[in-house]
Amino acid sequence: MKIKFWGVRGSIPTPLDSNEIYDKLKETLDLMTLHDVKSDSAKKAFLDSLPISLRGTYGGNSTCLQVIPDSGDTIIIDCGSGIKKLGNELMKTEFGRGEGNANILITHTHWDHIQGIPFFMPFFVPGNRFTFYSPIKDLKKRIEYQQIFTHFPVNLDYMSSTKEFAELEGDSEFVLNGISIINKRFRHPGGSFGYRIEENGKTFCFTSDCEFNLDELDNIGSYESFFRNADVCVFDAQYTFDESVNKIDWGHSSASIAIDIAARFGVKKLILFHHDPDYNDKKIEQVLANAKSYLSVNKEKKRSDLEIDIAIEGSILEI
Repeated sequence: MKIKFWGVRGSIPTPLDSNEIYDKLKETLDLMTLHDVKSDSAKKAFLDSLPISLRGTYGGNSTCLQVIPDSGDTIIIDCGSGIKKLGNELMKTEFGRGEGNANILITHTHWDHIQGIPFFMPFFVPGNRFTFYSPIKDLKKRIEYQQIFTHFPVNLDYMSSTKEFAELEGDSEFVLNGISIINKRFRHPGGSFGYRIEENGKTFCFTSDCEFNLDELDNIGSYESFFRNADVCVFDAQYTFDESVNKIDWGHSSASIAIDIAARFGVKKLILFHHDPDYNDKKIEQVLANAKSYLSVNKEKKRSDLEIDIAIEGSILEI
């Protein structure tokens, strides 16, 4: 199973601006030596040695992941602005010929998780088939409402692919071509669902837009079966701990909470996700550094098999 990140931001897409690019270039030039420009290979080695905050970006698109199971199915989680680039890639395959078939898991319908739908080109190709899965009872109505004439010039019906909606029972499991998918309700304004995907003994958990305040932590045992021994868990860490204390009921968590839960339930790899739109790339890098420091100083939480990383738009993770 592989996971590709097409959108990693929370709340609103956050593109780089000219000042940020200028600052990256200036700092990069300050670090460069004559040796680093002697040859193409030296230039490449120098650029490869730089942190992502200088040589690239963690990403500005809102939530969208592609799950690539061993079965060959196409599974998409959420339809934030990142789905536009995913659609462009899919158009180079059978989806461009109207022969594509994909399954879409929706966590909830806040704008940053559905705003890419009108710009997903495979939806416009007759013959393509898409099935939306979610415990949200009126999911089709909500998505259609996003594209009513007062909001967008093209409605959902104009997009000529076949789109079907399958309502799941909350906190339940279903099987899709041998892949087990479990949904779990998380605390978030308006409600949100996480997904646990299991295939060939490997487990991936996706828990965007979840808040674990003191009340929820008192009930943490109810989440054990969802998180237990996951190979990879992508977890909402939009806030610092201080921010999470000051933004109770805003619906997001911190890296420290994510680490506590991952360590408690035997998660092997934790990916911090849903980056705050006010964080630049250096701040996101600092979030990861602070998270690793938190793990190292909390000896009771430190386990040799718990890895921590942070979501990067365009990256592929193999489980």
